[in-house]
Amino acid sequence: MPGFGRSKFKMRQDIAMADDDGNPVEYQSSAFIQFRTEFNEETRRFAPMTDEQREICDEIHAMIFEAGVELGISITRRIPNETDVRQFPKVATFSLIANEPKNG
Repeated sequence: MPGFGRSKFKMRQDIAMADDDGNPVEYQSSAFIQFRTEFNEETRRFAPMTDEQREICDEIHAMIFEAGVELGISITRRIPNETDVRQFPKVATFSLIANEPKNG
């Protein structure tokens, strides 16, 4: 079973596999270690993490980097009315590699 997941998300735009000339399109990805904080309706943003939360995230990041851990990502397309996730076709797979910590 995956250590991380999101059962549903939506793309903000169509994602092309190839450009108009048939050349593969490359994409960049990033991820952040963060605490879920309260959403502020007035500012329409999540509250910033506390210094303690940020320090915990920095420590986890450093441990992941030092251990050489990577996150393997799979993106699958949901099929309406299908409950067996193994039937969802994979549309993208890639790994995220930890960047060197700022203080490392």
